Amino acid sequence: MIEELEHLLDDFPGAANQTQCFAHIINLMVKSILRQFDVPKAKANEALDEASKVLLHIAEDIETEETETQVSSGNNKLADNVEGWIDE
Repeated sequence: MIEELEHLLDDFPGAANQTQCFAHIINLMVKSILRQFDVPKAKANEALDEASKVLLHIAEDIETEETETQVSSGNNKLADNVEGWIDE
């Protein structure tokens, strides 16, 4: 096809486009393979909401627990905490 287009079109670069066509074909193949693993759009929000709820439940009170642990261990690094960075 590239050779035929090279003969038909004056400004067609010919062999230089073969690499682009190869990359495009690989891209199409990978997309079709990955599409098999996609969550249907109707269930995507439901799955995301469920995962968000689980993460929020796991992360509940992490900051409070960390503060309590630092205070109870006598290691008060809170005064050194500026914008989340602690100077060790």
